[in-house]
Amino acid sequence: MGSIQKDLTAMLVLQAYDKGLLNPEDTLDKFSLEFTDPRAMNITIRQLLEHRSGFADIFTAEYRSNPSRYTNISEKMEILRPRPLLFEPGTDRKYSNYGYIVLGAVLEKVTKQDYWTLLEKSVLHPSRGSLETKQSGHDFVALPYHFNYAGKRQLVDPSMLEHKTPDGGGELTVYELYAVYQQLFNQKKLLSDSSLQIFRMLQKDQGQWLAFGGGLGVSTAVEIDFTNDVWIFVLANTDRLVAEELSSRLRSLALSGQITKVQSPATLFAYQQFQELGGKLFGMQFEAVYKNAGYQTFIGKTITDLARELIAAGKAEDSIYFFKYLTNRFPEHAAVYDGLAYGYFSAGRFDDAKAAFAKAKALNPHYDSQFNASNYEAEYQ
Repeated sequence: MGSIQKDLTAMLVLQAYDKGLLNPEDTLDKFSLEFTDPRAMNITIRQLLEHRSGFADIFTAEYRSNPSRYTNISEKMEILRPRPLLFEPGTDRKYSNYGYIVLGAVLEKVTKQDYWTLLEKSVLHPSRGSLETKQSGHDFVALPYHFNYAGKRQLVDPSMLEHKTPDGGGELTVYELYAVYQQLFNQKKLLSDSSLQIFRMLQKDQGQWLAFGGGLGVSTAVEIDFTNDVWIFVLANTDRLVAEELSSRLRSLALSGQITKVQSPATLFAYQQFQELGGKLFGMQFEAVYKNAGYQTFIGKTITDLARELIAAGKAEDSIYFFKYLTNRFPEHAAVYDGLAYGYFSAGRFDDAKAAFAKAKALNPHYDSQFNASNYEAEYQ
């Protein structure tokens, strides 16, 4: 289910509220969780639910290097425990998988139950009982596939898969997932009226509920239009937001009879344009071409994703062109020099990597690499 798991975690948190085990305004100091930054003790349960805690995301350099090593809540808790918050709790919003891992730890403390046992007993079992179809059972999970930068389908290496935790990764059929949301919104059996209102307020538009998830080899989408009673659920064993593309097209078809135009994923489009234009013209024209084609994804993310995929495919030297493209386009941002350092490092050009990262540090002395745990300072033979 990818990050749709967060909705189920939020349901469990609000069920605990209904039982008097916690309050949305409780701060983390109440739950004996230890963080190096003392401000973390003032984070509330509500701020965690709303991604306003100040916690960064879990995708540190160490995590990216081997996500499969983190197998449970306790191990993922250690990822950011010693790190400072990004901002004062409640003063900003930044999407954080880590915040929902913390909520999972809180749930285990207050309920004295394993997260997955609690989820099965309190959300999944009641919802399965509401199904009028026998198609809810499933004996296997579809193998995850990734479409690479050139659009070729590849089976995902198990070592690159993340273990399921409260921020994402649970496994349900579309029938089971549909039953959960029916129990929540229509039958109103999972939460009290006051808790359901808190849940609904996690999104601004009260006329709909949207939930999406994605990762290597998975994409998921829930689009519920309460006004028109249109419920769309898509679970896909491929990535690149395939499920989100399908759900938006299905919703358009249901409401207007029209199907929106299909586009290549942004990263694939970028690589196709590079092949057609060549390096010189790409550098001059791609941003305009990208915009005119209607792509909304931030161009920096698209190019970074492409460069990282080239590295993963053993084409580190080719990735350097794209990282340099970003340093030319965003010369005042430390992150683009970190990317360039990663490209050099992956190509075995360690001195160039250190020099590139020095530029990131010059722009932001407190910057830590997203890709290299030692900030390229380790000695290499």
